[in-house]
Amino acid sequence: MTLRLIESQLFALVLWNPRDTMAHMPVYLLAVHAYRSWMPDRPEGYVKRGDGILPADPELAEVYNAIANEPAARFGDEQQQLLIDESLATSAKQSLRCHFAATDPTHVHLLLSWKTAKTSAAVRKSIKTSLTRRLNLECEKRTWFSRSGSRKRVAGEDHFNNLVQSYLPSHRGWKWSEARGYFK
Repeated sequence: MTLRLIESQLFALVLWNPRDTMAHMPVYLLAVHAYRSWMPDRPEGYVKRGDGILPADPELAEVYNAIANEPAARFGDEQQQLLIDESLATSAKQSLRCHFAATDPTHVHLLLSWKTAKTSAAVRKSIKTSLTRRLNLECEKRTWFSRSGSRKRVAGEDHFNNLVQSYLPSHRGWKWSEARGYFK
């Protein structure tokens, strides 16, 4: 069993074994994307629900821009910290365990686990609703997020460790982890 210092608002010492966590509860990497952040004119391509990543399409981007109701949402430092704060608060209220949160100007990733029968779709929806309410309350009322996002089940200990040690820390914005607390 590994000892980990949980650096949250309450600072608690807990016993944690990642193998035990993944064996008894789902662990998911959730992503919530900023409104209009995956536009068809991106050189890397864009995502269309149900079709995955498609090649760039500047003409379709012009159509999307013409029918958009609001400008693209972007998360600055203040919004990134609010996203993490609200993710941690919502996780605590809903009996979710937040292992890591990572942000950048266009999205937030949350590495979460839970012991209840909640589906990953229900968890993502409730988190996204809470994030929207918090941003609307403290910043401005607008469309902050795209309609969906992604949720990927963590495949095992190696996958979990890669996410925590490499992928999530590589994000450009504010981050929070059980081991380090807030960092950039």
